[in-house]
Amino acid sequence: MNLSNVFVQVLILFILILIGYIARRKNLLDEHTTSKLSSLTMSIFLPAMIINSMQIDYNPEMVDKIIKLLIISIVMYTFSFLIAYCLKFIFKSSKDIGIYQYIIMFSNVGFMGYPVVEAILGKEAVFYTAIFNLPFNLLIITIGTYFLSKGKNDYSFSFKSFINPVIVSIFIGLILFISSIKLPVFINKPIAMLGNITTPISMLVIGSMLCASSASECFFNKKLYFVSFIRLVFLPFAIYLLFKGQIQDSLLLSIPIVISSMPAAANTAIMASEYDANATLASQAVFFTTLFSIITIPLISMFLVI
Repeated sequence: MNLSNVFVQVLILFILILIGYIARRKNLLDEHTTSKLSSLTMSIFLPAMIINSMQIDYNPEMVDKIIKLLIISIVMYTFSFLIAYCLKFIFKSSKDIGIYQYIIMFSNVGFMGYPVVEAILGKEAVFYTAIFNLPFNLLIITIGTYFLSKGKNDYSFSFKSFINPVIVSIFIGLILFISSIKLPVFINKPIAMLGNITTPISMLVIGSMLCASSASECFFNKKLYFVSFIRLVFLPFAIYLLFKGQIQDSLLLSIPIVISSMPAAANTAIMASEYDANATLASQAVFFTTLFSIITIPLISMFLVI
């Protein structure tokens, strides 16, 4: 892989984030608009991007990759859970331990994961990343809500939470892929056009979110530095060492590394608010990890991604 190309691709994403930040500062974007753009991205643009990425010719050999990716994903999230679990022995007296554990286990696979994977690994990688992220959607509404609901008696799991536009789009894409069904041009073209909007809109939304976060306070939170290091540096290196000798396919090795190097999940603050956790800390964590990921993602990509 051309290392300079990796840097250029991430720099492009950073510039888009910066534009979103400036737009929010100039009141061209506000909280309501950002929220609506976020909903559009997760409900229309990203699902369209996923379906479009799966409009490729069926190859039986790809089934083997799909199975391997699901296994790799389960192993990676099991490892991440163990690291997050061990955090309670380090932050013994922290009442916000659930927030920190959530940050470690769940990265921003939606707004940043897919665009970065496409920028660094190409459009084909989006197809496999969608498969890789299937366990994420189940874990975030089970283990994720458990982390954020610690000490509360009203924790409950709803299977309905697992059904969302992203999950539906993955299954639609898989059905079309396995059945070798090609969408007609008048349908596929609009889907492709909507999918192409995902990256710029996602970056603008992230920039707007960063601008609205309580930026100053997070720089005095020592625990946040420690957790961010684990999220952005330790995990991708650990995942690399864990799989390096086991996976021969460079694409299958690169996807978990890139996904594990993403900042805290964009929905961290939303989930924290919904489960009465510390939403302010969650917002600061998203800001803090996203800010530093601008530096760490290109470095991780250049040294670890093949």
